[in-house]
Amino acid sequence: KARVQDNKDGSYKISYFAKETGRCHLSVKVNEKHVHGSPFVTEVKPRQFKPVLSFGERGSAAGMLIHPWGVSVNERDEIAVTGFVEGSIEVFSSDGTYLRSFGRKGNKNGEFAFPCGIGLDKNDNIIVADSGNHRVQCFSEQGEHLNTFSSHGNLDHQLKGPHGLSIDAGDGNIMVSDSCNKLIKIFHADGQFFRTIGAEGSFTFPLHCIQYEKYLIVSDCDEHCVKVFDRDGKFLHKFGKKGEEDGEFNEPRCLSVNKAGHLMVCEKLNHRVQVFELNGKFITKFGTKGSGEGKFSGPISTAVLSDGRIVVTDFGNHRIQIFE
Repeated sequence: KARVQDNKDGSYKISYFAKETGRCHLSVKVNEKHVHGSPFVTEVKPRQFKPVLSFGERGSAAGMLIHPWGVSVNERDEIAVTGFVEGSIEVFSSDGTYLRSFGRKGNKNGEFAFPCGIGLDKNDNIIVADSGNHRVQCFSEQGEHLNTFSSHGNLDHQLKGPHGLSIDAGDGNIMVSDSCNKLIKIFHADGQFFRTIGAEGSFTFPLHCIQYEKYLIVSDCDEHCVKVFDRDGKFLHKFGKKGEEDGEFNEPRCLSVNKAGHLMVCEKLNHRVQVFELNGKFITKFGTKGSGEGKFSGPISTAVLSDGRIVVTDFGNHRIQIFE
């Protein structure tokens, strides 16, 4: 989808995300007629990711972070982050300005024990996997508690150490990685159990599940691979093995799909984000171990802003980094 910016001087800036690399023809039409020189011949090079912004520092004061884990963004490009240690949710603008926060350590409604995955639904409600309390909590965008569902156990509607969480873009269902029960569980938006993904033995430690187009994509942390299912939960294929080479993983964490339709996989122990086609073909990677600009200490989660920039939780460096 092209983004068109009127420069107010008779010229326009057009930007788009190309899914394929190589030589291609680009046509630009106004009122069904080609502009001068159209179609153009252009060379699409592999995507490069460069760091453009970093914010957050270790601390418990407002706007500071201790081991940020999950991240999600709303339509206004507000960035919601789970504070794994402090048991809080922090919300920032896309330029890193602190906006608000809520939550603290505990087991009452509105309190957390190691909050992990986070998702924002179509109403901008904030849904959090409260891992240490083995439940999911739902809040308004301002932090007002709305609902809590699940409890500790291995029944269909129960959870045991849930980690990743995402929202199905189609029907708004909540997909939870029930990591210690070795299942993906799907709940309706009101918290009622719907169904599971993966028969017994399908996963060793499923960490995150996302829906994209006709696929459900799962990172299996302890098997160091990504597993792909259809929307009915039928296993299709997997890719990756333990290692440090391109296409290999060392404890893959959370997943997201960027504007070009490519899958991004965070790797905590290889300190990088790898980018793939949906069939598992390696495209590129960014990040190395360190504390400098563009480097990571255990990246966990990514989210995509409306302009295509990538937000990454840099767990060990207690900060958020944004790449374009």
